[in-house]
Amino acid sequence: MCNLTYKTFKSKTNITEDKLEKLINYLNLIKKWQKKFNLISKNSFSNIWQRHFLDSYQILNLVGNKKKVLDIGSGAGFPAIVCAICSDNIFHLVDSNKKKCLFLNEVKKKIKLKNIVIHNLRIEDLKLKTNFNFITSRAVASVEKLLKYSSNFHKKKTNFILLKGKTVENEVLLARKKYLFQIKFIKSITDKEGNVLIIKNVKKK
Repeated sequence: MCNLTYKTFKSKTNITEDKLEKLINYLNLIKKWQKKFNLISKNSFSNIWQRHFLDSYQILNLVGNKKKVLDIGSGAGFPAIVCAICSDNIFHLVDSNKKKCLFLNEVKKKIKLKNIVIHNLRIEDLKLKTNFNFITSRAVASVEKLLKYSSNFHKKKTNFILLKGKTVENEVLLARKKYLFQIKFIKSITDKEGNVLIIKNVKKK
């Protein structure tokens, strides 16, 4: 699945032309702002539709639609922006990097995304009473730290969906020393060493 194009992305996801156009506009904004801020790795541009767009999109099969999602460490907007464009879920994006939040607000404005809220904060400092259906994160922190940082937000029915790489098994072992939880591993569709974790029923030991 090398060098996925926007056309192949559309055929694999079956999204509408309107959503595809918004994704292309989002990509153009990334390219524009990349000149000022280091939003993503320069090496990933050659295969961005697979490495970032499809990788993000794959979690929608797990999230579904019309859910409330907290995305931790949103960075340039993966997976939250892609998923917000392609669904009716409401996403709260949290990132402590001011420059990246400026970019995210520009994306929200230019693409007219009404289903995202951007918080320029550390997750530990976020004060919200919203009950989230899911908490997501992509390549930000260890499993143990994500469970710790988001402790105010994972209620009884809140599930975590975490996009993780090859160190995931060690991360889970460390997390189990401090937390009880159920976990399911799903192989990533974009990276043979990647996994999508579904974690539920989290309790501190």
